[in-house]
Amino acid sequence: FINFGEAESLYCLKAVKSLREAGITSELYPDAAKMKKQMSHADKRNIQFVVLAGTQEMEEGVYTLKNMKTGDQTRVDLNGLIKALA
Repeated sequence: FINFGEAESLYCLKAVKSLREAGITSELYPDAAKMKKQMSHADKRNIQFVVLAGTQEMEEGVYTLKNMKTGDQTRVDLNGLIKALA
């Protein structure tokens, strides 16, 4: 999960918990560093999918799931996120 700030982190932590409960390895970048740095970190670790959640996603109750290999992005709710990553 990309960390955009405190409010976004709290929103993402709920999803991280749900994903872990479903047996899906997930992590939230520890601080709100520049997005390029966070994406580079994910790329170096060969992380296939990155989840982004900013103000708009929070308002809509969704997450943006990005495939790091293809660059494709899709918006999904928490259940859709679990299904996509399972």
